[in-house]
Amino acid sequence: MDTTIIIGLINNSALLMTLVIVYEISYIIPVQWRQFTPVINGLLIGIIGLGIMLLHFQLTDGIFFDTRSILISVTALTYGTIPALVASVILMIYRLILGGAGAVMGISVILSSALAGILWRKFILKNHSKYRWLNIYLFGIVVHIIMLACTFTLPWPVSYEVFQAISLPVLLIYPIGTVLLSLLLLRQKERNESLIQISEAEERYKSLFNNSLAVMLLIDPEDGTILDANPAAAKFYDWSIDTIKSMHISQINTLSPEDVKVEMNKSATEKRNHFFFRHRKACGDIVDVEVYSGPIRLDGKVVIYSIVHDISQRIAANNALLESEQRFRLLVESAPEAIFIQTEGRFSFANQYAYQLFGTESPDQLIGSSVMDRFDPEFHATVESRMYTLNIEKRPLLPTEEVFLKMDGTPVDVDVTAVPIHYDGKDGALVFARDITDRKRLEHSKNEIQAQLRQQQKLEAIGTLAGGVAHEINNPINGIMNYAQLILDQNERNSEEENQYAKEIINETERIAVIVKNLLQFSRQEKQSHSYASIYDIINQTISLINTVVKKDQITLDVQLDENLPDIKCRSQQIQQVLMNLLTNARDALNEKYKDYDEDKIIRVRCSLYHSEGRRWLKITVEDHGNGIPEELLDKVFEPFFSTKPKEIGTGLGLSISFGIVKDHHGKITIDTKKGCYTKFILDLPVDNGWTLE
Repeated sequence: MDTTIIIGLINNSALLMTLVIVYEISYIIPVQWRQFTPVINGLLIGIIGLGIMLLHFQLTDGIFFDTRSILISVTALTYGTIPALVASVILMIYRLILGGAGAVMGISVILSSALAGILWRKFILKNHSKYRWLNIYLFGIVVHIIMLACTFTLPWPVSYEVFQAISLPVLLIYPIGTVLLSLLLLRQKERNESLIQISEAEERYKSLFNNSLAVMLLIDPEDGTILDANPAAAKFYDWSIDTIKSMHISQINTLSPEDVKVEMNKSATEKRNHFFFRHRKACGDIVDVEVYSGPIRLDGKVVIYSIVHDISQRIAANNALLESEQRFRLLVESAPEAIFIQTEGRFSFANQYAYQLFGTESPDQLIGSSVMDRFDPEFHATVESRMYTLNIEKRPLLPTEEVFLKMDGTPVDVDVTAVPIHYDGKDGALVFARDITDRKRLEHSKNEIQAQLRQQQKLEAIGTLAGGVAHEINNPINGIMNYAQLILDQNERNSEEENQYAKEIINETERIAVIVKNLLQFSRQEKQSHSYASIYDIINQTISLINTVVKKDQITLDVQLDENLPDIKCRSQQIQQVLMNLLTNARDALNEKYKDYDEDKIIRVRCSLYHSEGRRWLKITVEDHGNGIPEELLDKVFEPFFSTKPKEIGTGLGLSISFGIVKDHHGKITIDTKKGCYTKFILDLPVDNGWTLE
């Protein structure tokens, strides 16, 4: 091996080491010139290459060697494509300037070294490989095998001579030089990049710490000393940063120093990183804060990094919301009407009044159950339509009267208003329901009173008319009756046919006289004498009058009177007249339904005592199993001259007169009937009607 080659390599190695300086220079280039760093590196490396080529080893005239192959290949491997290409261009130009027989070989070596380095960097080199040195050593062998191959660009005798002279030192020394220089540069690159990352991280930390609007503190977990504070902390606490850095965290935190120590230990050991504290400002104000803390390592020491958020407004808002919710809940729970929420057709919330309204023993009976279960099935279609309006169309419902069902099935009249809401993540409705059972009962009573008043006014008007008509008819009827009697008295001169006609005239005039008498009684409601009378006598005497007739019609009389019934203050003849009228109507109804005997051809008479409104009452019931009264006729049965009987049987005055008599006795007469089944007249009379006995 020629020692001059070794000496030349040693001389070149000093220049190769200047690549380290180039690497350092590239990291001190100003930021605004950083985009030109690859070109600048290429120029500097090119200059180093020129120095290497000046200290070359000349084998023969025009043929000389140096370490440019190591320089260019390592540049491509470590610096990248642009620096390698820039440096290669500089060296190739210089080699052309030098000329000589080896110019082509020299340029070939430069190009092949650059290309090999670029390809190896991109496809083969692994920066963090465990055997990276071996990878680079193989790279050095490949590069310099290519370099030796370039010698064959020379004429054959020369190329053979050159190959023999340089092959051994090139293959033994050049790859080692490539490994050493490459590892040195790569390590330098990694170290510098790590330093850059650390520097950038520190800059980012400083920027984040100093420019953040969030309050940040660095605290020593050993003694609670505040190591640093950002400007946001100074603004928040109204102390300067230097003042804060001279303070202990217990001077800010309102907890005792012992409790502060415990909380810092939790944060330092990473057992907890979220806290709620109360902090003290410079002015003495105490504010609620939310603190996120965690341990970080700074300058080789573990410190607590805390981010502080002022949540005093949020706490105040939450307290206000809580108070508002409490007021709302108190208002809802104490509301004098049922309030509930339905979502997806089910009860989701209900107040205490709603539980009472539905008669639930516990909330679990109602919450979660179907709303439809609380409506009568015949109203389900209407309710579903309303729920569609609320849940889907999102439109409120106008107040409507509905009927709820309690848990035991009892109906409840309610006035309902509902508005759509979004509750617990679901669409639904807020429903207000007011129990109007008492109101409906009062309205019904009012309607009954108004109906009775209208009936009374109608009767009074008709009574006035009837009285006038009766007086006008009475005298002519008496005259007709007298003339008919005179005709009948002339018996010897009359034929049998004439006598029969006279008798018929008398019978019809007597019938008219009875009608006139009833009209007068209806119009005047004659006030007969009144006294205490036995209800047993009144009923038994009335039955004795009609007993023969009903037996003839094959009607069974079933009379049951309770024992020890008290005497009643009344006009006994009028009460007897009412009972006679009711019994006669029952007889006519049975004869209409049953032509002959039937086991259901029965008139039942009942009388019992009961107490109501602090008074004693007698209830007299007359029941028949006839055809009943059609519902559309119930409002007319007490009207004067209204009758469903043929005109030769009824006058239509019986029930209207009976109604007046009972009303005059401060009682009431009601009807319970079912068409085709039965009719039951119920007569309620007070034992003491308040009359003063004469």
